[in-house]
Amino acid sequence: MKISFEKKILFGFIINLLVVVASGWIFVSRLDKDRNKRMDSLLNWIELSLFVLSMVLLIIVYLIIQSQLRSINKSQHELLENKKLLQSIIDNTSNPIFIKEINGQYLFINKQYETLFHHSIQEIIGKTAHDFLPKEVADVYRNSDIEVVKALKELKIEETIQQEDGPHTYIAVKYPLYDAEGRIYAIGGISTDITERKKQEESSIAADNFFNMSLDMMIIASDRFIKINPSVTKTLGYSEQELLSKPFLDFVYPEDVENTLKEVAKLKTGALTVNFENRFICKDGSFKWILWSTSPDPSTGLLYAVARDITQMKNDTEKLSLYTKKVEEDERQIQAIFEGAPDPVILIDSENKIIRWNLRAETVFGWTKNEVLGKFLYDFIIPSQHKESQIKGMEHFMLTGDGPYLNQKPIKIEAINKQGKVFPISLSVNPLKLNDKLFFIGFVRDITEITQLENEQQAINNELYENEEKLRLIVENIGEGIIVANAEKKIVLANTMANEFFGVKEDDTIAPNITNHFEVYFPDQKTTYPLQNLPMERAFKGDVTDDIDVIIWDPEKQEKKRVLLSGRPLIDDNNKVVAAVVTIKDISKYKQLEEELKETESKYRQLIGFKATGDKVP
Repeated sequence: MKISFEKKILFGFIINLLVVVASGWIFVSRLDKDRNKRMDSLLNWIELSLFVLSMVLLIIVYLIIQSQLRSINKSQHELLENKKLLQSIIDNTSNPIFIKEINGQYLFINKQYETLFHHSIQEIIGKTAHDFLPKEVADVYRNSDIEVVKALKELKIEETIQQEDGPHTYIAVKYPLYDAEGRIYAIGGISTDITERKKQEESSIAADNFFNMSLDMMIIASDRFIKINPSVTKTLGYSEQELLSKPFLDFVYPEDVENTLKEVAKLKTGALTVNFENRFICKDGSFKWILWSTSPDPSTGLLYAVARDITQMKNDTEKLSLYTKKVEEDERQIQAIFEGAPDPVILIDSENKIIRWNLRAETVFGWTKNEVLGKFLYDFIIPSQHKESQIKGMEHFMLTGDGPYLNQKPIKIEAINKQGKVFPISLSVNPLKLNDKLFFIGFVRDITEITQLENEQQAINNELYENEEKLRLIVENIGEGIIVANAEKKIVLANTMANEFFGVKEDDTIAPNITNHFEVYFPDQKTTYPLQNLPMERAFKGDVTDDIDVIIWDPEKQEKKRVLLSGRPLIDDNNKVVAAVVTIKDISKYKQLEEELKETESKYRQLIGFKATGDKVP
């Protein structure tokens, strides 16, 4: 049986006390004159023996004390080393960390906390936030500390801290610290800067507002519509759910399906689509002509499109075509058609001279009819850098009868007005033979607004792509494992931390049911955690779970981990769960560190003379 240091000292003290008493008894007995003097010799030997015994005991006690002092020094050295190691770990983490007393006085901070508030550790330790921060800011921090004390559990609090480059938003995780008697004696906290994430959320909201407010049809699609704005449902008459439930080819007019498939195949090569026309079937059975401008994203396979209902324009074009056929019958009729056209219509002869110039052309180009009739077209609306190619194109057609822009779909080119402003137009040119004379009729449309919208859409696409890249980098670099499962409970996304946690390289090899990989227990390490209460299962039911503390046991590796599991459902506009997100935070090291810290604190208290109850030894 091991004897404690205190019992050894007490035992030596009692023996020495008995020796002193015995020596005193011998001394007193010799004072008696009537004593038996024959016993003096024996008493002398006894007294000598007692003296020797006393010296031996004193030497033993000295050695025991020396041994205990060496142990104390060794323990203090180990405690100091552990404290330095813990301080080094905390100082080198990227998150600000602090520990406060219940009254708000700081007990500990790391270097990041010093940097965050621009105050040294000497200026903060032993003081409260009110000593070095503005009152309104300090009050907020103090109130959140009190909430942690009231709740008796960890709380996540969003805080705003002013920095040199402006305000930064932090998520502070605050938690209570307990003494040996289970009473809260301090509050710990770890903060994480989420400023960039907040900015991305605000940018995403702005993009969604623009998307939904656009008068043009704006669509994100793959083989089916993924996201549409209200203009799409308004134009075609279907509800959003009806449009999202089927492949978009189901809504294309049957005669236009083949051309649409060819255009989609071109998009898959990375080429852009500009001013592609096809017909879509409306809910009432009618069809509408749609003008598309589409940009593909080869990395995701998504198509980003801006479209416009041009049914009225097509009807106008058809009407205008009928009018031109009647030119041979009645000059006045064709003049009326020209003047009534909603867009500029220009008629030139084979020498490039302007024969007709309608009112809309006057409005768009700024030149009146009297200023241009009988003069060369390229002197008025064709930019100088394109004049030579236009003249040569006309000469080539007159010689060969071949013109790349004749009887074709509208092409996009540049034009110039009277003020010298260059702007984009859509031009369709058709040859017309009247009385054995060749004329060319041009249908012009100012597409400045369309081009601007296309540029804006491209900018939005670029911004969305950049946001997606930023989100991917955040997900890949975050210190927690993240997995996402779709409505069929198939893993569609897992970051590097998740793959390392499950020990796989491919995302789709991870099973949504974590019990397929590990055994899951309550923190008591005995009770199996119910499958239906795990975050993934609860997320598919629409429930939100935060920081479920469980023990994960890997039978193959014979490895145990302490983790926090959280789950979130992703819900669409119809309040339907379309996916589930689960985060996995390995807190094994933190728990181990916490236990080591408690053990070190306990040893330290004992070494400096405290009992287990916290009372100092007298």
